Amino acid sequence: MSDFQQAREKEIAYHEQFYDQTALFEQGTWLARPVAAVMDHLELLKVQNMRVLDLGCGVGRNSIPMAQRIQDMNGTVVCVDLLESAITKLRQYAEQYGVASHIETHVADAQYFRITPGMYHYIVACSCLEHLTSEEAFVAKLEEMQEGTAPLGIHCIMINTNVKEMDVETGKEQEGLIELNLPTERAFSILHRLYADWEILCERQVHKEIPEVHDGRDIMFCGEWITFTARKGAR
Repeated sequence: MSDFQQAREKEIAYHEQFYDQTALFEQGTWLARPVAAVMDHLELLKVQNMRVLDLGCGVGRNSIPMAQRIQDMNGTVVCVDLLESAITKLRQYAEQYGVASHIETHVADAQYFRITPGMYHYIVACSCLEHLTSEEAFVAKLEEMQEGTAPLGIHCIMINTNVKEMDVETGKEQEGLIELNLPTERAFSILHRLYADWEILCERQVHKEIPEVHDGRDIMFCGEWITFTARKGAR
């Protein structure tokens, strides 16, 4: 099995178990609230019939609050996730929170989900693009996202970079098993090049450590969490 396949299977197993055991907006978990940057940048957009694309949406941590925010503007959040189980739960949560008519769901690998040119006012990729197959696929997806964005539309991109895993008991550190483990500087270099003609709204990196259990061992998932947001020009 290739490193990519191992990383993909690990990610699937982790998320399926987590979503099965954790309710949306459950306190004390990373599903407790939407990502602040996602909601803050959505506030910059006041568009009737707004179309939002949430790549790697999971069970709706960001999708549900965004749909609540734009429902009065007849907006729609298009939700894409690899896991059918996550999309099933998202549909249930959309009904529970009264936004089912403003949610459109797709079970698909984000890398291969076709983004219609000029379709979206806001594209969110939160912990999604690091699960693509290669740096070339990363660049190609960003270019497709740009093509799919309407004038004055906004991208909100969050990526785990420079990922490492530390065994809590032994302190031994190794490169993290993730599909695309870009060095932080390389990720920023690509973003700066591709978004040179866009207005950069926010860029920052924060060191992050998340406890996980792998094969019965306590592991600390460590990395640099990049937030990068930008607005397309009027033409």
